[in-house]
Amino acid sequence: MPISSKKKLKAEVWDRMQFLFRNYYDRMVHLKLVYDGKLDIAILKQVIVYMIEKAPVLHSSFNTTVLEPYWKEENYTIDDILTVTETTDADKDADVFLSGTIPYDNNVQMKIAIFEQETETGTRTVLALRENHMCMDGGDLKYFIVTLVQNYNRLKNSAYGDIGMKSGSRSLDQIYSKFEGDDLKHARGLYKNIAKSQDHVGFPWSAPSDSDENRIIRREIDEAHFAALRATSKKLGITINDAVMAITFRSLYDLCGLKDDDSLTVSCAIDLRKHIVEGGAKGGLTNHTAWLACRTLERGATMQDTVVNVIRSMKTFKRDKFSGLYSLPLLKLAYTILPQDVAEIAIKLGYDNPLLAVSNMGQLDDKGMTFDGLTLKGGFISGATKYKPFFLMSVTTLLGRMTLSTAIRGSAPDVAVANKYFDLFEKYLDEFTDI
Repeated sequence: MPISSKKKLKAEVWDRMQFLFRNYYDRMVHLKLVYDGKLDIAILKQVIVYMIEKAPVLHSSFNTTVLEPYWKEENYTIDDILTVTETTDADKDADVFLSGTIPYDNNVQMKIAIFEQETETGTRTVLALRENHMCMDGGDLKYFIVTLVQNYNRLKNSAYGDIGMKSGSRSLDQIYSKFEGDDLKHARGLYKNIAKSQDHVGFPWSAPSDSDENRIIRREIDEAHFAALRATSKKLGITINDAVMAITFRSLYDLCGLKDDDSLTVSCAIDLRKHIVEGGAKGGLTNHTAWLACRTLERGATMQDTVVNVIRSMKTFKRDKFSGLYSLPLLKLAYTILPQDVAEIAIKLGYDNPLLAVSNMGQLDDKGMTFDGLTLKGGFISGATKYKPFFLMSVTTLLGRMTLSTAIRGSAPDVAVANKYFDLFEKYLDEFTDI
């Protein structure tokens, strides 16, 4: 039986900006979780429908118009969202599923696939999810999956009255909710774009080809190496993200064939929920991510020099109470006063998509992502599949292991160059922990 609804929803600023980003990537955010054990699919279906109904944008089509686009709620069934497959290779099938896309005018904006594989020790279950970045970013996807698991566990234990999910405003204006007085006025007047890269160094992907395919290439950093990374970061008084950025810079200097005195910019994702009252817990699922342009003027003779260079650059942003908020008033103004097509042209003139970027989504909640009766074995979240020449490294940590991933529409040579980069990352991770 189709679930029916035909309401129109406002296309928020970030929805429209992510739609513009279709020129740079496929707009999908990817999640994969691996378990030992078997899910109760009937309960899972109930939970998914409940949560999709709580977030109407996830069962809406995006409609473009000359003046102003909008979302329109659509009819759907659970089968439009969830598929369950028995397979002999759950990981491989999940990876194929994750390489797919969802059209922006589709009736649902999230797809979940369950792959069940019988092994000698029992059922291996892989949950794969892809969703339209126009609807929400990695921060809210982390919330979504933890809430899905929590609701599943409560229903399984007959706690029907305890299930829930946040809903509410998806507006960009939430990012000003912690500011008052002169600070609020200043934040709303930050028209200048300080996130533009001053360097034009790209990742050495192969030339675009008609044979390119969507691929997610990843490398897992084991518990021992991640523990050493964390311990060294603590001793140096820096964050794990600072360390990841320093190792990334040193790896890219090598991979891209840069000279020691060349400058390099790598953009770093920042979660704007830090500016929102209660971290956005009362709003709806949406995007609240911006970019900071971290720049070094030289490689540095040693790993320690590179760390210092990166820390100096990052300190500028950390000391700025308005970090991540620059140029957003200009973005909002363009979408407010200009027709859609004209706004896209105007924004493209002033916006440079980062050629090199890192999105560290941090720690994933292993307890919060564990279904009742199953054992969580691993997983990761990865950002959108980039089109050449762009590069994004996504970073998540789960069960004491850190997963590095990059999604690219590419070919076998691109897999090789991505793995060469990950080899360098592991090499310089060892150098970092030897400091």
